[in-house]
Amino acid sequence: MSIKKLTGLLLSLTSLGLMVACSQKPASDLSSKDKNLITVDNGDDAPTIDPTISQDTTSSRVLYDLFEGLTSFDQSQKTIPGLAEKWEVSPDGKTYTFHLRSGIKFSDSSPITAEDVVFSWQRLVDPKMASPYSILANNLVNANKIIAGKLPLDQLGVKALDAQTIQINLINPDSSFLQICAMPNVAIMSKANVTKFGQAWTNPKNIVTSGAYTLSEWIIQGHMLLTKNPNYYDAKSVAIEKVNILPIVDTNSSLNRYKTGEIDITHWSPVDQYKQLKLDYPTQFHTVTQEGLSYYDLNMTLAKFKNNPQLRQALSMAVDRQAIVKEVLGQGQIPAYSYATSTVENGKFAGLDYPWASWPRDKQIATAQELFKAAGYGPNNPLKLMINYNTNDGNKKLALAIGSMWQQVFGTGIQVTQANQEWKTFLKARNKADYDVGRDAWIADYNSVDSYTNLYQCGNLQNNAKSCNPEYDKLIAQAQASQDPEQRVKLIRQALQLVQNDYAIIPLYQYTYTRLVSPRVKGYDIDANHLDHVMSKWYKLD
Repeated sequence: MSIKKLTGLLLSLTSLGLMVACSQKPASDLSSKDKNLITVDNGDDAPTIDPTISQDTTSSRVLYDLFEGLTSFDQSQKTIPGLAEKWEVSPDGKTYTFHLRSGIKFSDSSPITAEDVVFSWQRLVDPKMASPYSILANNLVNANKIIAGKLPLDQLGVKALDAQTIQINLINPDSSFLQICAMPNVAIMSKANVTKFGQAWTNPKNIVTSGAYTLSEWIIQGHMLLTKNPNYYDAKSVAIEKVNILPIVDTNSSLNRYKTGEIDITHWSPVDQYKQLKLDYPTQFHTVTQEGLSYYDLNMTLAKFKNNPQLRQALSMAVDRQAIVKEVLGQGQIPAYSYATSTVENGKFAGLDYPWASWPRDKQIATAQELFKAAGYGPNNPLKLMINYNTNDGNKKLALAIGSMWQQVFGTGIQVTQANQEWKTFLKARNKADYDVGRDAWIADYNSVDSYTNLYQCGNLQNNAKSCNPEYDKLIAQAQASQDPEQRVKLIRQALQLVQNDYAIIPLYQYTYTRLVSPRVKGYDIDANHLDHVMSKWYKLD
């Protein structure tokens, strides 16, 4: 199939203006003109605001306001002190000793102590919690045995030396550990509060927080209202009293509400209006390269994928990534042909693209067709696939485009349908491997390739394709244990090349994110924020 044909098809899809409708309940009568109130679109409802079980960026946006870890970060994502004012690292890099700030308190005025820190880390590895982010603790002494139910929680390598001092012991040195300590999943919760209320502890009437804000209201499909935490250790620097967070799925609705001044910061922008928005809002509209990867999971629990590597490779090769980033999305995204971005850790893992990435498109298509036929599929035995994605106009457009690419390349040998799901439902289905082909994405939690390599390990809860390559796991373990930085990079590159040839996922593109920011919002250095970790305490309003 020629580029010209495919481009015409994709442009036809674009001209349809396929948008996802989503009825929104009125957020509230709060006015965005109030200098003590900022209104922010978060793209959807947060599935949870429990740090332990959070696994998505929608939840994280709220959690960064409500809770804080031992460390934090500035707008350039540089690690800075959080609830701990200082720390020491042992010469071998395996022991971290943190010292809490003097007199710090939770939002209910109770003291934040080392016991709360120990509780928060133990909860992450508690097998009863089954945290999808327990991976953050994999390098802590005894964590993996505790997660597997083989040791009690008190054997975790996190100890309270006294009320203000915490010691954390690692299995291997990890230059990213201070960044991990700033993650919302290891933010500090009140042991007394969580224990008292159980699963109801996150209700607005019950919640106790450690961050700059606390939760006053939460109306599902309506809004979240956060209010300044007067007991926050740096409350004097928090300029805005209230944060109104809206779950707007329909990007056109979000844009319209921005234009009327109801919203100060959008979350997404309509894909079809990107060029016009750049013209209409040259200083307000931002496009930022993001440290993140968009990809599709192939459900490796299904026989048609599990036992057929030729089919998996054929499907990956048939996707025209250049057309996706130029014609379908057109927001500066970078085509992806490997399992980690070329920018992570300042480019140490660039150059891992599939060899066929540089082939002419006609050769890619011909090879994909040969592999598809060898995999046993064709007009007499068509492959039936459903692409599942969470409701969003960009996700829908991408699913339609990729389905069309497969139809163009494999003809009557394939039948593709698409299905959208509400975010919470989609997450549950994907976690349970209840899909054929699933939309997936990973925004790096910190500037380390480990944020990607974890995704492909056997049994990892974020490995939504449910793939497993024991040799890959061995290489990653060797890399993590290595004391030689060059050897670590070499082993990880080798591991990624190995697992990429399994074709369990289809890498699509490296993200950019777009955001409209009202001129009345000051103090937000968005263009330096490549991880898109955001805290409302940075904002000020004119």
